[in-house]
Amino acid sequence: MSPSAILYASNLIRWLQRKRYQYEVTFSLYMLTPTEKFIFNTFLLLFISMIIVATSLYLPEHVMKMASRAWFYYAGDETAAGVGTRAGSGAGAAAARQGDSGKAGGGLDGQNVLNMLDSLQ
Repeated sequence: MSPSAILYASNLIRWLQRKRYQYEVTFSLYMLTPTEKFIFNTFLLLFISMIIVATSLYLPEHVMKMASRAWFYYAGDETAAGVGTRAGSGAGAAAARQGDSGKAGGGLDGQNVLNMLDSLQ
């Protein structure tokens, strides 16, 4: 190996040792036993990984919801933006769910439901 490669490797090793020392001093790990350090580092790794997973799963949906609300405050109508709307929502979909009579359940009263259940048996 060339002298510059050895110098670069030694500088890298020294830098990594310094960062490890700074980490241990910052979180007071230098006074813990190796087992306690392992437990602390495991919890820290799990916590950081859960934060990363939660951010990647829920942040895009949250940003879209906030953009939808911002558009609503700006323009007054979120359907015009096409942001944050769901298929099947709104007055037209509610009327389709209620049926022709306008009552919930498509206009079936209790007696009609009982008759339908009796016919199934």
